[in-house]
Amino acid sequence: MAHACPNCGMAEQVVKLDHYYLALPDGNGLKSSFAPPATRAASYGAPLAVAAVGAFFVIDGSAVLGLLLLLVAGVLGMVVSRGVDEARRARAYWERQMFCRHCAIRFVPEDGAS
Repeated sequence: MAHACPNCGMAEQVVKLDHYYLALPDGNGLKSSFAPPATRAASYGAPLAVAAVGAFFVIDGSAVLGLLLLLVAGVLGMVVSRGVDEARRARAYWERQMFCRHCAIRFVPEDGAS
């Protein structure tokens, strides 16, 4: 299904942004402006290490310090998870975007329909 540009109304000049980005030559200056958002790998090493230390303190008898460290580990895990989710949402939005070669604008077809 062809999508018409919300600015000029031309459908024959509209392409998917990711296809347009991949078609650009590597030395092109526009390539960086159309690049996909950075991906973020989930690295749960720090929260797991803090949780292990917290569990050790709980078992060792310093329950307050151990529970505090376990709470910190939970918060760190949530922060890492939220960052990964935001990166995935940004990538999914970028993949839905269309590009009008006539107007040089980006748009998401669902945004114009509402």
